[in-house]
Amino acid sequence: MSEALPAPAPADADDWQRLHPLSPLLRGGLVVLAVLGYAASQLFDRVLSSVGLDFGIPGFGGDEDPGDVGDPTDALIAHPLVALLLVLLVIAVIAGGNYVAWRFARFRVGARQVELRQGVLFRQHRQVPFERVQAVELSRPILARLLGLAQVVVQSAGGSDSNLRLSFLSLARAEGVRDDLLALAGVSDEAPSDAEGPDRPAPGTVPVAGPAIPRGPAPGRPVLVVPNGRLFVATILHGSTIVLAVLVIAALTGIGVARFGAVAFAGLPALVPIAFGVGVGRVKELLTHGNFHLAETGAGMRIQHGLTDLRTTTIPLHRIQALDLIQPLWWRPFGWWRIRVNVAGIASGADGDGEAETTLLPVGSLDEALLVISTLGHRAGLEVLRDAALGREPAPGWFSASSRARVFDPLSWRRNAWTLTDTAVVMRSGRLTRRAVTVPHARVQSLSLNQGPIEAAMGLAGVVVVSTPGPVEAHLAHLDLNDAHRFLAEVSAAARVARRAAPTPTTETRLARGTSELVD
Repeated sequence: MSEALPAPAPADADDWQRLHPLSPLLRGGLVVLAVLGYAASQLFDRVLSSVGLDFGIPGFGGDEDPGDVGDPTDALIAHPLVALLLVLLVIAVIAGGNYVAWRFARFRVGARQVELRQGVLFRQHRQVPFERVQAVELSRPILARLLGLAQVVVQSAGGSDSNLRLSFLSLARAEGVRDDLLALAGVSDEAPSDAEGPDRPAPGTVPVAGPAIPRGPAPGRPVLVVPNGRLFVATILHGSTIVLAVLVIAALTGIGVARFGAVAFAGLPALVPIAFGVGVGRVKELLTHGNFHLAETGAGMRIQHGLTDLRTTTIPLHRIQALDLIQPLWWRPFGWWRIRVNVAGIASGADGDGEAETTLLPVGSLDEALLVISTLGHRAGLEVLRDAALGREPAPGWFSASSRARVFDPLSWRRNAWTLTDTAVVMRSGRLTRRAVTVPHARVQSLSLNQGPIEAAMGLAGVVVVSTPGPVEAHLAHLDLNDAHRFLAEVSAAARVARRAAPTPTTETRLARGTSELVD
């Protein structure tokens, strides 16, 4: 006879907790401000109309036909007291709805997962097992910072749609919940290698994405701080702003020439929407990466960033799948680099979602970049990565592109190359925009060889290392065909060895993964 499954714990059990009582205010604050702003604009319009200041603008103030009686409903709403009551009624409905939503919201951190219950008519019960937690973020918008509150965002393997948000908690409580979740989720199914065992990294290895060691919550050891002044200059030095500046200078120069002045002047209005789009993008990046602080917590990297919305994200080290160093041409006089990573469960899309969580260094010197990378694992192999970043010519241990590739890459064919270390595959490319990409052997998802008809005729081929979705793309184009086949064979063999060295997840872990994602 089968045993009956135990009934789920009731919503008012002792281990279920409420969100902060001010959460309804934060949730409905923007809507209330919009209502108040609309009411204030209407009041301002009527005050100007009452004193005859309509500025002659059609539709502004009192340009209605005096003989038109109008709709009685409009006349009733136009009464100041009635309008005030309507505004208060809308605010009361919004506040009441948010209060009811808060009243029926509960969360708890159990032994295996974090749970959130929401909804009155349509109820939702979300669960995120600790094995699926990719990162835990602390978000503090301006209003939340004024009230001393924070939002905890649990990022899971299902992507942004499956993230669990605890909005809002007091700052101290939110930090405690975050630390508890990181301590419980820090236990990976990949056991750390013994310092004296056969899996110990040898000299010359690239320190990327070592396995996580459960050490519990840590305050974080500061690694570096990016000055906002440097970030501002780096944000302005962007391809879009440089192209826009060239267009503006060309237009203004044309205005000074009598023959082409009319044409250039007529083209200036077309630059306004372009300038607006470029400005929005640059301001968004500055607001996102401002106040950038990076700290190391033992099992992860803690990123704090944001000028208006202060966010704190902790990324477990064992979730990092690939890393790249990138240096645009206009950053080269300053010696600045950017570090981006692919993190399992966090994808940086075309709209910029996830960009902040996949940027470990928005702008910094090469020494600062190597310092950041050294905190991801052992302090060995930095010279390999430095050579990948700055190397220009073929070097011992590197397999460069064929000289026949100069037809396709006249500037960068000498620099394009790859090499293998004991722990990762390293690729370098680009002459104007330098890139150095590393993918740990154990993180290689698949490999592919691409060859077009012209490449086939010339005996060339491109290779791709497939990683998890993210900003890092590991590929090399126009290698010699024999070198491309060698790349696939050696990287594939190294990936098999690395995966066999990793222990198999226990039965308990597999059962937890298979039965964890339950949504009511």
